[in-house]
Amino acid sequence: MLPGAFGTLPSDSQALLRSSARTGRWSRGELLFHPDDPADTLHVLTRGAVRLYRLGSGAREVTIDVPGVGDLVGVRALVPGEQYGVYAEAIDDSEALLLGREPLTRLMAAQPAVGVAVTEQVTRQARGAQERLSGLVFLEVSQRLARALLALAEREGEWHDGTLALRERVSHQDLAHMAGSTRETVTKLLGDFRGRGLLDLGYRRIILTDREGLEQLVREPVR
Repeated sequence: MLPGAFGTLPSDSQALLRSSARTGRWSRGELLFHPDDPADTLHVLTRGAVRLYRLGSGAREVTIDVPGVGDLVGVRALVPGEQYGVYAEAIDDSEALLLGREPLTRLMAAQPAVGVAVTEQVTRQARGAQERLSGLVFLEVSQRLARALLALAEREGEWHDGTLALRERVSHQDLAHMAGSTRETVTKLLGDFRGRGLLDLGYRRIILTDREGLEQLVREPVR
């Protein structure tokens, strides 16, 4: 079954989508595309996670979003004549279905449900991007970090007795990108979270141990 909004499609539509696509694979740290590349391919992430970023003043990297499994990357491909406009870097070993604009257009004409799924997924991600931008303005770093951890947990599946081990390799730098902070600040906060019994830490492995505590932290920052 396909992830995200595409998982609700009938099995024949999912099969046609897969047959219309190529598969792309990237190792951690590889770029999927550059800002000036023609936006001619829509990526449907089926494994891993990708960081979308731009270069600010002094070549400082500014993270725009961190799509995960089921998300669309390179949505400008839906509009003819566009460039991607951002860097896309795999922050874990990643895999995606690659849909060229013409095959996707034909597929949506033959299977209108695919077009509905694309629209639903784009809308969902736009809402997530708006929430991320709002968080950068109105939330403190501790709140944003707690929300990022809960978002990762949502991708993983079910909690068991309030505990969930993140399967993805997540570095402190990855979390800094997701929380809009620095690695040093995130490392310090993770130590604080651990002291509060919210999580346990291993090498690039995080075990969340208090879901309610993290949810409370999203509402109220660390004091």
